[in-house]
Amino acid sequence: MFDLTPPHLHLLVNHLPIEGGVAALLLLLFAFVRKSAELKRVALMAYVLVGIATFVADSTGGGASHEMRNVPGVQRELIKEHSAAADWAQMIAFGVAAVALVGLILAWKKSDDPSEAKDTMGYIRHHKEPPTWIMIVILLGALLEMSFFTKTAYQGGLIRHPEIQSSFPVPVATDSVKK
Repeated sequence: MFDLTPPHLHLLVNHLPIEGGVAALLLLLFAFVRKSAELKRVALMAYVLVGIATFVADSTGGGASHEMRNVPGVQRELIKEHSAAADWAQMIAFGVAAVALVGLILAWKKSDDPSEAKDTMGYIRHHKEPPTWIMIVILLGALLEMSFFTKTAYQGGLIRHPEIQSSFPVPVATDSVKK
């Protein structure tokens, strides 16, 4: 089959927080536009999942860094910078996830408003909306989180992808390459 090494495992899971964070941010913005309590709760759940994904990505980073330090051409300083950025991103993601969890608990504890309109079947719709201050904190935290995820991803890419650097010399195509 194939050999699953720590760097390979890290590469498999390190995109989850970034892509999950983008999806959660878009969902949060859509929930604000729609003014939907249900979508706001789903967005908060998504941020809890992003926090879990961040933990998984970080827990695989140590093994990856230990193996990559011995690879020729890999600069240890780049690994250290990536690790430091990842630590900040993880702290912010955990903070956002914790606030999201508090928002979900506060929304769940809200009592149902008996004055809400019943539908034709007699069912009372539950509009347990998270507090507005929680949603604002989550939005600000999410923007900060995405900026740190972006920095961490960029620094991780520099470890093995020098072509993303602005100073990377683009090779000139030769005649044999053009054909």
